[in-house]
Amino acid sequence: MNAINLTFVEILFTFGTALFLSVCFTPIAIRLALKFNIVDQPNPRKTHLLPVPYLGGIAIYLAFLVAATIFIPISSEMLGLFIGGTVLMIVGAIDDKKDISALLRLVIQIGCAILAVRSGILIEGIGLPFVDKYIKLRFFGPPLTVIWIVTVTNIMNFIDGLDGLASGTAAISAITLMVVAWRIDAYDVVILSLALAGACLGFLFYNFHPAKIFMGDAGALFIGFTLACLSVKGPMKVGTFATMLVPLMALGLPLIDTLVVFIKRIKSGQSPMKADRQHIHHVLYDSGLSQRQTVLWLYAISACFSFAAIEANNIQGRIISLGVGFLGLILFLVARSMGLKEMSAETKDYKGELAREIEEELKRHR
Repeated sequence: MNAINLTFVEILFTFGTALFLSVCFTPIAIRLALKFNIVDQPNPRKTHLLPVPYLGGIAIYLAFLVAATIFIPISSEMLGLFIGGTVLMIVGAIDDKKDISALLRLVIQIGCAILAVRSGILIEGIGLPFVDKYIKLRFFGPPLTVIWIVTVTNIMNFIDGLDGLASGTAAISAITLMVVAWRIDAYDVVILSLALAGACLGFLFYNFHPAKIFMGDAGALFIGFTLACLSVKGPMKVGTFATMLVPLMALGLPLIDTLVVFIKRIKSGQSPMKADRQHIHHVLYDSGLSQRQTVLWLYAISACFSFAAIEANNIQGRIISLGVGFLGLILFLVARSMGLKEMSAETKDYKGELAREIEEELKRHR
């Protein structure tokens, strides 16, 4: 933790700056993406009819970088976070234009995670639930931290499947980490989390359905890496009951969804990295809900997990935390179960018509 003092005005200024800059930078990113043809082309598996620009992640990154460095002195941990995030943003932007092999991306992600660990972003121990014991990880700390950072870096990419879903979920998670960090006086994490939340919400103005721009891999990798590092710098630095529980719940929706999908793929004899439509946003959308309805439902689940994370570190609030977290889990299971129901004839006709419209639109633009 950095021994820095913050006023309420400085906190609001950080959030407002990130929000404002993201709103200003995103239209520029749209124009650049169109100019250099960095766009997501439609196909029958996707929901947009026309090419949608990428590079929204660059707007998020720049807004975050400016807002985050106004009130916080640069430290080794900050450099590790900024350098790793910058590398992954660039790699993601290149991948949006021209595909990079999955193995190369993984190697780069591991390298960035190791850089973060060497800079001081490290899981030092784990608090055991319901008992006042804190286990120091010692030499297990660095590899566990690398695994955590690489995992969270990728889950934001997995959940980026509908307009506004990844950016909104990331903002909810960042605000959660901010509140937890405020309670434990980790003011550097407060500023960084607010800067990320503001940047994501500013981008959401253009990314909510119907999206005018996507964040692409540039945004998903950068946001995932930043959230992973902030969770380590904040709640995981404190030897309490919630050392691991808080970040796990703050990122509960994408983590649980990814775990469920991986288990289903492995059980069916497929690679866990195989692309399909088993993620929860696909399940809800394919069940007949609109994009907005699906995304708002998933926001509600994420908010439940986030509120549970905030209260988990408070002895008086653990009953509330357990109840709200259980509610989020129920909503998640109900959402998953909707995929077991047969789509109505009307929904099937609509989905089929949408696929035909996409194919016809593609033919006209070739």
